[in-house]
Amino acid sequence: MRNLAEQKKLATPIIWFIFMAILYVVIIGVLFLNVIDVDMTIAGYRFYDFNEEVQKVDPYEIDDGETVFYIEKGSKVLVKEVEIDDLKRDDVIAYYEKDAQKVIVHTAIYLEHRTNLVTEESNYIMHALDNTEQYSDTIASDRLLGKYVTAIPVLGMVTAYLSANAGLMYAVIVVLALFMLGIPLIVFVLRLKARRIGSPFPEGVNVNKLKTENLYIYENIREFILSGGMKIENGYDCDLIYVGDTLFGVLHCTNGNMYVNINKNFQRYDNKLDRSGYICIPHAGNLESAKKRINSVYRAYFMDMKYKASQPRRRVQKRK
Repeated sequence: MRNLAEQKKLATPIIWFIFMAILYVVIIGVLFLNVIDVDMTIAGYRFYDFNEEVQKVDPYEIDDGETVFYIEKGSKVLVKEVEIDDLKRDDVIAYYEKDAQKVIVHTAIYLEHRTNLVTEESNYIMHALDNTEQYSDTIASDRLLGKYVTAIPVLGMVTAYLSANAGLMYAVIVVLALFMLGIPLIVFVLRLKARRIGSPFPEGVNVNKLKTENLYIYENIREFILSGGMKIENGYDCDLIYVGDTLFGVLHCTNGNMYVNINKNFQRYDNKLDRSGYICIPHAGNLESAKKRINSVYRAYFMDMKYKASQPRRRVQKRK
């Protein structure tokens, strides 16, 4: 068992990052897609802000076969792209016109159309949402936004307020990105660092993190050490090897390799550190040579310590 920070899987913040990224795209798309570019779509869907004042009409006040429709002012309207020939009578459609850098979106109830094959403009016969008086309008093929799907009340007013100032709109986009995408990334980095710190408790080598070959090396070295009469205790991300009460060495995994670090100062003629006590076992093929080195160091420097530790202490009798 590892400490609490290491028990938390690194996959969790990554999953949250992906989820937040998708949610972020949806939120920005719903709020500002039509402001950035009214022609942009998300999987064939578009949004626009409905700013017209429509009266609610009692169905009993209209003639049979006629249709009216109500959309609340300030709503965010969702439309789906549609081909002209796929439109049906009484479909609620939206189209736009540009007037000196300003986009004006119109919503109407479709009746029929006639398309000019040369100019690719269509003459639509329509009527307003709250009355049945017909009128015609010429709409270019790329100016038809689509057919009504649903409307979200008030959200259009929110977009209008946030997009009234370009600086405010882009500030909202950046802040949302930092909040929704930054937090999972920060959590991921913190957990990754916590995982690399290691356990604060003496729990020994974490065999769950070892590769198959390293696990094989670890079990072989451990069995070899125990067979020699030494004992092994848990250390901080390592195994502590003892000869009696004397620390013989440390068994650990570092940078993907298994090591046995002998607890002995091996002196060199130039007084520099002698790394012959750092026994690296990079592959299973190095096991036998590693065992021979461990055995030779044990016989040369630690064998007498085990012998002394096994001898009973003599009691010194005081002279009367």
